[in-house]
Parts: sequence; C-alpha cells; structure tokens
Amino acid sequence: MEDEKELNVTEALNLAVKHHLNGNLTEAESIYRKIIEKNPQNSNILADAFNLLGAVECQYEKYDEAIKNIQKAVKLNPNHAVYYGNLATAYNLLGNDNKAEENFKRALELDARYPGAYLAYYNLGIFAEANGNIPGALQHYEKSIDLDRNFPDAHWNRSLILLLLGKYDEGWKEYEYRFKKKQPSDKRIFNKPKWYGSLLNGKKILVISEQGFGDNIQFIRYLPLIKEKGGEIILECKKEIEKLFKDSFEIDKIIEKNIDVVPKIEFDVYVHLMDLPRIFNTNLTNILDNTPYLKTDYTFVSKFKEKINKISNGRIKIGIVWSGNPSQENDKNRSARFEDFKYLKKISGMILFSLQKGEAAGQLDDTEVIDLSEDINNFADTAAVIENMDLIISVDTSVAHLSGAMGKQTFVLLSHKADWRWLLDRKDTPWYKSIRLFRQKNPGDWNSLFNEVNEEIKNYVIKQKKDLFN
Repeated sequence: MEDEKELNVTEALNLAVKHHLNGNLTEAESIYRKIIEKNPQNSNILADAFNLLGAVECQYEKYDEAIKNIQKAVKLNPNHAVYYGNLATAYNLLGNDNKAEENFKRALELDARYPGAYLAYYNLGIFAEANGNIPGALQHYEKSIDLDRNFPDAHWNRSLILLLLGKYDEGWKEYEYRFKKKQPSDKRIFNKPKWYGSLLNGKKILVISEQGFGDNIQFIRYLPLIKEKGGEIILECKKEIEKLFKDSFEIDKIIEKNIDVVPKIEFDVYVHLMDLPRIFNTNLTNILDNTPYLKTDYTFVSKFKEKINKISNGRIKIGIVWSGNPSQENDKNRSARFEDFKYLKKISGMILFSLQKGEAAGQLDDTEVIDLSEDINNFADTAAVIENMDLIISVDTSVAHLSGAMGKQTFVLLSHKADWRWLLDRKDTPWYKSIRLFRQKNPGDWNSLFNEVNEEIKNYVIKQKKDLFN
C-alpha cells in the first residue's frame, strides 16, 4: 500500500511539474500543497514539493513565503545544489544580496555544474562588480558563459567589463549581445542588408540611434567616417536632439525615431549607431578625436547670451546638472540630488546656473542658483546655454557628453560604480579632451568627492581671474 501511495505522489509531482512548466501556476501550486499535506514517507519527494512550491511563490513575488518553503526543502535534503540555487534566487529577488551570494556559493560548492549553475555564476558576477571586484566579476561571467554559451545576459555583462578595462577589440564584439539579452536594447530589424563598413558609393544608409541621449552624442562622432565611405546618410533620432545633429553634421535626411514604426523611407543598408566603434576598429589608441564635433546655432547662443551675461555681471559662469534620466538602469548610483550639490562651495567671483531638466529640477531650493530649466526645450537650447558657460559640472548625464563634445571645460562627477565608458581610475577620458573626471571613493559618498571638486574650482576661478587681467 505504501509503495502504491508513493507511486501516486510521484505521479502527482510529475503532473504538477508539467503544469508548472506550461505556466499553469495555480494548478501546480495546488498539487504541490496537496503533496505536502500528504507528508509522503519519501523525503526527497517532500523536499521537491517544498522547493517547487517556493519557486511558484517566487513567480507570484511572494518572496518571504518562498524562502520559508525552500528552507524546508534544504532541511530535508541539505546536499541538493538546486535547492540552494532557488533559495539564493528568492533572496536575490527580495533584495538580500548577502544571503543570495551565500546560497549561490553553497549551491556551486555542492555541484559546480548543476542546472542553474550558469545563473549562479552570473549573479555572483553582478555581486562582485557591485563590490568593485572587477576581475572577479569577469571571471564569474566567463564561467557562466562556459556553462551556457547562449546566455546573452552574461555575454552582455562581460562586454561591459571588457570595455571598462579598455579591452575594446573583444568588448565591442560582445557588445552585440545587447540585442539578445533579457531586456534588449531597441534593436531595429529591416528587410535590408546590415552595413559592416564597406564602401557605399552613393548608397543610402540608415543610421539608427539607440539607447540614451548621452550614447547618441558620444557615438555620433562617427558620421563623418560614414560620409568618407561615400554614403548618403539618413539619421533616425529622437526629436529633442534632431536640430543639434543637423547643425553639426552633413546629414542628408533626418527622420524622427519611433521604435514601433518601420520608417517609410527608401534606403539601401542600415547600421546601429553603437556598432560604429566596432566597424571602425576603435581601441584606446585610435579613438576618433574630433572634438569639438557638435556645433551651436549662433541665433540660439545669442538668445541666451544677453540674459546670462546680465545676471553673471562678470563672474565665472558655472552650469550644473545633478541628475540624469531616472529610467536609466544605473541611475540610482550615477545621479545625485541637489542637496548633494550644496557641498559645492560658492567661491567669490563665480555664479551657478542650473541646467537640470525633468522632475529632479524641482529639487532646486537655493535662490542663489539661477534656474534656466524653463528656457531649455531641446538639446540645441542646452548647447547654446553651455556655449555661454565657462565651466560645466555634471554627474554622468547627456549634458556631460554634450559639453565634452563641444570642447567645453567640464567636470564629470562619477559614482563609485561608474559606467564602462569612463574606464577605471582615470581623471581624464580619451573620448573627450576637455573633460576632467572626479570619482567617488565609496558608494554614495558625494561629500569627499566635492572636497576635491571645490579645490579644483578654486584653482580654476583663480586662473580665470588671472587670465582676465593679463
């Protein structure tokens, strides 16, 4: 009788797993709970039921309940790598990185090739990266790829580490995985050939902007190289940046970007903007150094000049930006608050102008800082304001890229976990000659960073005053 009972429970578990795999979570959960109620003599079946019930609860985002049930599975069978992997995943989704890391490591100790091991290594890579262990992160991502060569998210994260380390040749190749990862970049697919750098000889090439405005600004520098290939350039970009690019480059046609609509325009080949560094074999020694490559409309510059000069009254004009696009993946790290910018000392002979846009502009609560946000409607306006400034101080935003691309003296304030394009431990950047980098020494520590910035500003203001009277 007992054998028959166990057989029935095994069949029930198999049925539940089938429902689970087919996405019938309600049916699967119901059967898992019935198995647990029966309390079968076979502890392995009972442990599996607890573990799989926990997996369902994770899918329902009931992470605390999931952890309790998976812990019961671990107690019944403390040598099962999959249970520890699922427990780690539940902790990870709950936001408990320490417990997640501990359990991923335990799972791999038990079986370094268990079915979810590639995910364990991937997540350990993320934790290592967050803790500043870049070599460790790279090693974990590569182990993940060794176990599943078709896991795009590990390839993508590996690409960012390689680029961060300045290993551009390999990094650009891996960067292709941005279109295959779990949350892919805005890839556009057309019934036309993709361009890989061949001579164009008058062909029409559609250049597709992608990702954020900062990315657009950084990589738009490659357009003249496409022109040298004999291409007729059609640029697809967002409306806010259209005029700036039109004023700066020889572009045959600009169309507004809409990822949901196939452009109704004739073209022969296409290319994604951020594939251009790979196509033109960019490495640290040959980055296209054509700054300033973004130009401003004189009428726009004049529009702001009188107002800004009247307010500044001969003082050094410093534009500030403290926050980027809140939807950006790393924004919680890269962006500051206006409150943090209060560490910026107001030195005699200088005046601050806010170029901050968006919701964060509402944080400005200092009447001594001149708010220009209402005057800025697009990037051509922003460029005109920057042209009227002496210095720009910004966190890692599109304004920092714009200022650098215009050749304006710029201080870029970087979080402890800075983006790949700023490389490691450098105060300069090969992408923009006029940018000086300031890096957090510890996560979230803007205070000590501003101590360094304040010293540089003081030296800058003194030098500007000397130059004025010499």
